[in-house]
Amino acid sequence: MNPVDAALLATLSARDLAILDDLEQLRLLTSRSIQQLHFPVAPDAHATMTGATRAAMRVLNRLKGERLISHLARRVGGARRGSQGFIWQLTSLGDRIQRARRGEKGRRRYTEPSTQFVDHTLAVTDLVTTLRVLDRERQVELLKVETEPSCWREFTGPHGTVLTLKPDLYAVTAAGAWEDSWFVEADRSTEHLPVILAKCRLYARYAATGIEQQSAGVFPIVLWVVPDKARQAQLIRAIRGDPSLPDDLFRVVTTEQFAAHLTTTNP
Repeated sequence: MNPVDAALLATLSARDLAILDDLEQLRLLTSRSIQQLHFPVAPDAHATMTGATRAAMRVLNRLKGERLISHLARRVGGARRGSQGFIWQLTSLGDRIQRARRGEKGRRRYTEPSTQFVDHTLAVTDLVTTLRVLDRERQVELLKVETEPSCWREFTGPHGTVLTLKPDLYAVTAAGAWEDSWFVEADRSTEHLPVILAKCRLYARYAATGIEQQSAGVFPIVLWVVPDKARQAQLIRAIRGDPSLPDDLFRVVTTEQFAAHLTTTNP
């Protein structure tokens, strides 16, 4: 690590580094998600949401001033949301600092991502934020969470073809006496049903190999998280209408139902 980077690193707090870690792992986070993850409203933290929000923005603006992070031109909710709508990512310097912390070389160029990438990534990071907040509030125990590409699974298909299953998330949670494993798909109602069903068949094909069951003991429930009840009904009908798909492998919940579904004990 060069002396300038080392001097900058020495000024960063544990919370600063945790924010950089999250941006490296999750790629994009809104101001609101960063506040929820690192500036909670709690007796031993911030007394009010206003105080938590102001503290979060002070830290984010400082890290921006140090050229470690930047926000995209677009905002969640548009300009009327102000700084709360900012979408943050690491800068090239931030990436270099992260690599240096691990003793790695190289750097990555950061550019303005596409609208489709931003929307999907934020849908996933919102789910991760929910999982971690539930864990912090002890509504569920989060035993493991993996994002892309760590959660991807490779397996051999017909004729020796190597196939890759690409969940958006893999998580293991515990509620009460029960432990649950999940492959999570963040659906934004943009994919046509044939694409959804093809992904479901790939899950069923991977489940049939027994690979996951051998390593983890069980095959995770595939949890589709959709924006609204109309889309939920649409996916449920399509999945149940495909005779090649096991009935007990898939569940479909709305974003609003996601937290409650995880915290419900599943016998």
